[in-house]
Amino acid sequence: MKIAVASLGIVPDALVGIRFGFCSQFLVFDLDTMGHVVVSVLPSREPAEGLSLEAIRTIARQDVEAVITGDIKDICRQTLIEMGIEVISGVRGMTVIEAIERYKSTRLATPESRQGTLARIAVAASGEGLDASLQTGLDACIALTIVDPATKKWELIRVEHSGPAHKVNIEGVRAIVQSGASVVITSQLSAGCCMALQALSVAAYIAPQGTTVREAIELYERGELEEAAPAI
Repeated sequence: MKIAVASLGIVPDALVGIRFGFCSQFLVFDLDTMGHVVVSVLPSREPAEGLSLEAIRTIARQDVEAVITGDIKDICRQTLIEMGIEVISGVRGMTVIEAIERYKSTRLATPESRQGTLARIAVAASGEGLDASLQTGLDACIALTIVDPATKKWELIRVEHSGPAHKVNIEGVRAIVQSGASVVITSQLSAGCCMALQALSVAAYIAPQGTTVREAIELYERGELEEAAPAI
């Protein structure tokens, strides 16, 4: 059985696409082997209706039995159903691979099963707002931008600096945990900070220095950031 998942990126760790027709690609999984291919949606010169039509054409060529997506227009849903393709919509806050695993275990049959636990994200930035750029690293961080990736609403949390370097590390980690974020994005991360975050179940990702908060969030959503790991 093959299933297509609308995706914000080209890897299984990318987030499920928020709106059918507005994703540049689908990941098509064979549930028997769990192998997958990336299928690009050709760009359309048409408005939104043209985007949706091209997405439907792309799906139709893949011989899939179901498609998983976020929001989808009724006319697109009906067209796919008439083609014999099951439509599973309203999937939010989870990666493509998480959606596939949930489909295998629950078929995403209930609204509750389609809701992931999309985390608040802490970004070590040098200014305020989504256009602030990432600093040299979490160790020297003076502020954290806390972002809700679903709404893109943000708040700024100052990190007080006092004491030696290891003390600064602890304060930065403490600020992340107190903010409720379970993901942090920074341009650099010491082994000590990485281990502390890992022990507190906070995932850490590395983005290029100079990246804006907005760009860092988008890279994370597409699954294109490298996860930090403490040196062994």
